[in-house]
Amino acid sequence: MAFQYGVIEGLYDQDNQWSWESRNAYASFCAGKGFDFYIYAPKNDPYLREQWDKPWPENDFSQLNTLGLELKQNNVRFGVGLTPFNVRELSQTSRQQLKKKIASINQLNPDILCILFDDFSNEIDDLAKTQAEIAEFIAGESTANQFIVVGTYYSRDPLLQRVYGAMPEGYWSDLGQYLDPQFEIFWTGDHVISLGYDQPSLQAMTDHFQRKPFLWDNYPVNDTDWLKNRLRLYTFTGRPWQISDWCSGHAVNPMIQPWLSMIPLATLSDLYHQKDRFDGHASFKQAVNDLCGKKLASAIQDNLLYFTEEGTLNFSGFTRKRLEKTFSEFQSEKEQPFTREILKWLQPSE
Repeated sequence: MAFQYGVIEGLYDQDNQWSWESRNAYASFCAGKGFDFYIYAPKNDPYLREQWDKPWPENDFSQLNTLGLELKQNNVRFGVGLTPFNVRELSQTSRQQLKKKIASINQLNPDILCILFDDFSNEIDDLAKTQAEIAEFIAGESTANQFIVVGTYYSRDPLLQRVYGAMPEGYWSDLGQYLDPQFEIFWTGDHVISLGYDQPSLQAMTDHFQRKPFLWDNYPVNDTDWLKNRLRLYTFTGRPWQISDWCSGHAVNPMIQPWLSMIPLATLSDLYHQKDRFDGHASFKQAVNDLCGKKLASAIQDNLLYFTEEGTLNFSGFTRKRLEKTFSEFQSEKEQPFTREILKWLQPSE
């Protein structure tokens, strides 16, 4: 399969869940920017994680089905990310539970099914082999045509071993050995939130996985406690277009703010289309202008450092009030979703 790039909605934050209206807006946005896919995998959807064995409420399931249809109508491939939380082996019980869940997901008719073993305990015998067996079983029940796995250790970041314990020796190579070639493998890079990517590091993972990694890029995500006070609006940096040669795909994880996320996401499309001609700053200026209109775009550019570098934790009362006054004046239909997110972000946290 040719290199592909798109969006993976992977937010943790329980207090800032995206609306279905915002998600549906991504169908036309992704289509307009040439994105190949949109994967629904929020970590704050309990029916994909801690309560994965329970059915979605009827309204949520209906909304999710509508999202899939919207994406398909715009020729954007639809994906779902399932975390078989605390499945430690393929017992008779877990097989029946997984069959039931996959049958439900099949009703959504996703093109892509992600099987996510991240961010829960590694206390499983023969971790890589067991995860490969679970992934194989799930894929066998699914009607999707593409499968992507994320392992427990999806980055070189020492944070993962501090939180989840020591990585079993040879885990990455074992995962590559045991997983059938039909499976892609997600990788976030040298860190969970990586500043950039280079060929030697990605080639090392290609050697481990026995296939090119599929990049899960945590930019412009801001749902961690240390990033919530910033809006990561600027263009993609540290990501050379040659990633399209080094990886099988590139999935980008957006911010708590779905509409403002479109600004940096739009620059990814320019990166891969323009290649050596890519001018990150020019791409940012064009994206914010196209999405927000000239007047609001100008105000965002004028205050970019307050958003991306200083952040609300460091604002004086004067700065906060000035920004609130500035952005409350933009009320056209085109400007509203962006200014609404800025004004909410400016509110002091409880």
